[in-house]
Amino acid sequence: MRIKGHSPLELATELGERGIFTWDGNYYALNLTERLDLEKDGGFLRIGFVHYNTKGEVDRVLSELRGIAGT
Repeated sequence: MRIKGHSPLELATELGERGIFTWDGNYYALNLTERLDLEKDGGFLRIGFVHYNTKGEVDRVLSELRGIAGT
């Protein structure tokens, strides 16, 4: 995913500081990130919901993302 105004690395770092662990990059989809012109901007933020799978955990991740995005 991407949030306008925030790089994937910035999002991953900020979430990590809040105890939510994600990844940034292209996840071996280099052709896609290049075609979408996102490779130079860090690709995507990846959230592995296998680690956050209760309703409360998912709600927390989404709440933190909203807070970072300012929505």
